[in-house]
Amino acid sequence: MNTRIVRICYPYFALLVAAFVLTPFFSSQVIACSCASPPPVLEALGGADAVFTGRAIEGSEKREETTSSGRRIVGLGGQVRFTVEQAFSGVEGAEVKVITWDGAACGFGDFVQGERYLIYGKGNEKQGFFVSMCSRSNHIFSADEDLKILYSLSPETCGVRLYGTVGHSGIRITATDARGRTLEAVTEAGRYEILGVKANVEYTVQAHLPDYFQKNAINVIKVRINPCGWANVGFYAVIDSSISGRVIGPDGNPVNKAIVELMSSNKAGFWSDKSAMSDSQGRFELRDVAPGAYLLGVNITEAPGKNRPYPPTWYPNAATRQSAAIIEMEPGQKLSGYKITISHRLAERTIEGTVLWPDGRPAAKADVYLSASIQPGSGASKAVYTDDQGRFKVTGYEGIAYYVVASSAPNRDEPPVLKWFYAEPPLVELKGENVTGLELTLTWNEEDLKDFFKKKREQ
Repeated sequence: MNTRIVRICYPYFALLVAAFVLTPFFSSQVIACSCASPPPVLEALGGADAVFTGRAIEGSEKREETTSSGRRIVGLGGQVRFTVEQAFSGVEGAEVKVITWDGAACGFGDFVQGERYLIYGKGNEKQGFFVSMCSRSNHIFSADEDLKILYSLSPETCGVRLYGTVGHSGIRITATDARGRTLEAVTEAGRYEILGVKANVEYTVQAHLPDYFQKNAINVIKVRINPCGWANVGFYAVIDSSISGRVIGPDGNPVNKAIVELMSSNKAGFWSDKSAMSDSQGRFELRDVAPGAYLLGVNITEAPGKNRPYPPTWYPNAATRQSAAIIEMEPGQKLSGYKITISHRLAERTIEGTVLWPDGRPAAKADVYLSASIQPGSGASKAVYTDDQGRFKVTGYEGIAYYVVASSAPNRDEPPVLKWFYAEPPLVELKGENVTGLELTLTWNEEDLKDFFKKKREQ
């Protein structure tokens, strides 16, 4: 069964590699890529050529390690021979070959000889099945959720799903079979689902992009879905439009590394639609801009930082959102020449204080950071640690209002840390002088802090 399905592997960006706790893996096996999260069970089933449980017997590569308890572990890599215990799809024989480690392709890594696994594989019985680390393949001890669902499935009682994302609303998506019969849907909030698809039928799925989108070769994808499976078919769609210009500082020179943001003029809140960083000549370009009315500015939702110590500045040189100029964007337009002039640099100011436990004891090694009022809940400064007396000193910028956030665990030196405590964040506006004598008491839990910032964002 030749299934082609996109978006099975979800890469992390600068996140830690996930570790499988119940299966011994070797320290020499450093994985160069990882997954934000595996797909749902039925999506993994829908995109796999074979799904089965089995035991790892022999491998073309072997690595041995002895655990601290003296147990000898044999890791199998390369091409691994599996005995099949239960086949859910795509396997007829009693043994199959599974291809494991391939760092460039997000491979699974070593299997442990003699251990049992649930496998979601791509390929065929003759050449073997490749196992991606993003495919939900796992040690049998960690596969209870999958097995509960897989054993409950029956082609007679369940259907299939075809859905995905495009990133833009109002895009027509079609799925056409070999006989020319076409099903379709239109995206809402960038998502779609096509109803009426059938299992074991190859569909040509196409995103019909308007002329003002960039042309690309991946707006047509073929997919075949296994019985009871799901297929998540996403398309990369970029509007061929942009807004560009320059950022000029108070001295008339270009500003490097300024955060230029674009925000819908109709949307309240603290988040921008697009952002870009200016280069050494002060130039910026915001691409893939949907039709609409926008506001443009520097640091309008991002707090000032060490490399961008500038006040919120709205195009062309306004200090408030109410005074900003509105930019109208038509489909496919490329607007240029937008100059944002920054009035002045912000002076650094400091906030000093003490973090205490409810009984009055100083909270040593507590984390303290600033969260700007324009984006409550997001960090606007690097966290600092309190000293043995619970004292801290953190840096902000003049004219900016900050929530001062403090947190700690009762036993920071005894990981794992299971519970954190927080102080109610006071709002401090830096007005020409440093702030001293702030006292923060750790009386809140994590939910208290989340609710606090959620209400602030909704105000």
